[in-house]
Amino acid sequence: MSRISSSPDTTLTMQSIAFPKQVFVKTIFQSHQLQPSDFQVNQVRNNQPDWVLAILVVCVILLAWVQVFYHKRLQQIFRAPFSRRFINQLTRDGNLFMERIAVALGIVYILAFSLFLYEFNEQVLKLSFHGITGIPLYWLITLLNIGVLAAKLALVQFLGIIFKTKETTHNYLLNLLIFALLSGPLLLATLIFIVYLKSVLLLYICLAVFSLMLVLRFIRGFFIGMALTKFSYLFLFVYLCSLEILPLLVLIKILLNHTQTTGT
Repeated sequence: MSRISSSPDTTLTMQSIAFPKQVFVKTIFQSHQLQPSDFQVNQVRNNQPDWVLAILVVCVILLAWVQVFYHKRLQQIFRAPFSRRFINQLTRDGNLFMERIAVALGIVYILAFSLFLYEFNEQVLKLSFHGITGIPLYWLITLLNIGVLAAKLALVQFLGIIFKTKETTHNYLLNLLIFALLSGPLLLATLIFIVYLKSVLLLYICLAVFSLMLVLRFIRGFFIGMALTKFSYLFLFVYLCSLEILPLLVLIKILLNHTQTTGT
């Protein structure tokens, strides 16, 4: 027993060999000298609502259905704004107002344009409408778009009956329909990036493209009205301005008044 107790303990020696003591030396690498200027807390970005994704999916499904079953007719619609010959071919092959492709692309246009206005308000204008936010605000914008479009079409039809310009009115309404059906897919393509990237620059680019299409629609409508020799060009210009530009000016005036009211 005395021999066991007097034997040396080698565990300390084994530990020192397996885990030697660390030796710290100087190095040429130094820590960065950037110091935080403030400790501001950034708000966490909320996830995109599911109803926005649902609207985009519905629009994509409608476009896919049109592409599969009405591929030739869709090509005619996309070519129509660039040549009178394609418009004649579009009219000769059927009445676009009564076709299913017009209904499908019209739904895409209304949903996409309403979503564009909703995102523009959320990212740029930031207007509040008496506590109405989210999907109720989107459906309110959609109903307003449908109401304005229906009132515009009814006014054009009414003026066509009064001035007895049935053929020219039909051509003008066809021009409005073509540009509306063409705007839907273009708006949808940019909205996918606008919604999920939250880019204000893309919003302004989309607004510029849409404004350019409005100018082209105005010019095409003016050339359609030139076929009426019993009206002067000045009367035609005033007529088109009342239909195309005046509603936009009224909308801008309403938004400015609402901004001033909320600001005060």
